[in-house]
Amino acid sequence: MGATDDGALGEVQPRLTVAITEAREAKRPPRESGLFRVVVAGGGVAALEAILALRELVGRRAQIDLLAPNPEFVYRPLAAVEPFGLGEVQTISIDQIAADIGFVPHRDLLESVDPGRSAVITAGGCELVYDALLVAVGARAETALPGALTYSGPESNDELRALLDSLRAGNLRRLIFAVPPLARWALPLYELAVLTARYARREGIAADLLLVTPEAEPLELFGPRASEGVRQLLAIEGVGLHPSVAPAAVRDGELRLASGEALEADAIVALPRFLAPPIPGLPQGPNGFVGTDGFMRVDGLSGVWAAGDITWFPIKQGGLAAQQADAAASGIANRLDPAVEMRPFTPVLRGALMTGWTPHYLRAPLRRPAEGSAGTTAPLWWPPSKVAGRLLAPYLGRLRDVEPASPPLEDLGSPTETSLAEREADHQDALELALTAADLDARERDCVAALRWLEVAEHLNLTLPPEYARKRERWIAQKAMQGPEAR
Repeated sequence: MGATDDGALGEVQPRLTVAITEAREAKRPPRESGLFRVVVAGGGVAALEAILALRELVGRRAQIDLLAPNPEFVYRPLAAVEPFGLGEVQTISIDQIAADIGFVPHRDLLESVDPGRSAVITAGGCELVYDALLVAVGARAETALPGALTYSGPESNDELRALLDSLRAGNLRRLIFAVPPLARWALPLYELAVLTARYARREGIAADLLLVTPEAEPLELFGPRASEGVRQLLAIEGVGLHPSVAPAAVRDGELRLASGEALEADAIVALPRFLAPPIPGLPQGPNGFVGTDGFMRVDGLSGVWAAGDITWFPIKQGGLAAQQADAAASGIANRLDPAVEMRPFTPVLRGALMTGWTPHYLRAPLRRPAEGSAGTTAPLWWPPSKVAGRLLAPYLGRLRDVEPASPPLEDLGSPTETSLAEREADHQDALELALTAADLDARERDCVAALRWLEVAEHLNLTLPPEYARKRERWIAQKAMQGPEAR
């Protein structure tokens, strides 16, 4: 290109930049007069928990814009039970939540951040200015063990159903569940192993199931007491355990281990690794993850926080994402109102391992897991929930009309050896009472009341027993046949 062309380009570029800026500003949603503006990027657990926390801390003194690419919030943690007919993934319209909580939804994707101008640019070309920005866009699941079925949530359920069909048809017998070294949150694979064992027993299938993990003890993040309970659960369900060894590769019908050992398998199920999406303007480290301080403030940026799977924290889990969101919300609220106390991220790991009957609840403070390790079939927090978000769990319960008062989630005391059996028995009695009431109402052809009791049972137990999951389908069909008067 010649000198004349360079000069012409030099004249055009500033005009082009101005035109792009003006176009973005034309798309910029108006700011409510005088309000502190918070932009939350992401449509998952961390994003919604943060918005609920902000409303709790500053009320309506802030305008909140939610930037999310999908029209629905997808509650993913119950995905693993779907192929076994024990429950389904819950979806809720973001517009419905926005109208209820009070925020402005934008169906768009975060493209880049301009920290100097305190603005974000969306994939659709819109510009949103902010006084505070929370990045909670999550991370992308990728295969960690090529050749295995990578289970990453609802999108993997068709493959998992096909595997179960092959198991039932007798085409598979030896099935290995492999935890890759990079998968720090292994609970979903333990769930799949236990649920598959119960499924095989229910269907009369002879199956050889083995769980291979680099952990020295099963789900060792939860500490020794909880880990021992998981070990006993695997033994009771007939799932073999091969600990302290890392899966390395899948070749020729074998799982090759880092130790050099090879295990024969008809099929292998593994967890994914995670990568964060590149976001220009946001400082990102290895695999795209964002560094923060203990208050979830993004390293090197003012007015920007991050929470959830996009952060540096190695354990990618919904309950921890919610705790990070609470910490970020306290910092954002403090920026608006210095009287609001900033709360650091102090991780407590809570997990509910689905078994096909009563969940196995696990809890431990991550900094001292041995001191607070707990595991029981009775809830360790209330309301019981798969994702233990302080505000999100009771909010979702209220939407289902099972937690009308919606108090914040709180931990229940760890049971002592003497009280454990009593607490578990009380919980089992409450569950059986709800199921019995459902049966009695169904016999009176009151399907509405019967289904309502199943909602109570599901709230207590997170999922329904297989028999009652089938009954629910039947009662829903009967209710529809009874017409509008039944509703």
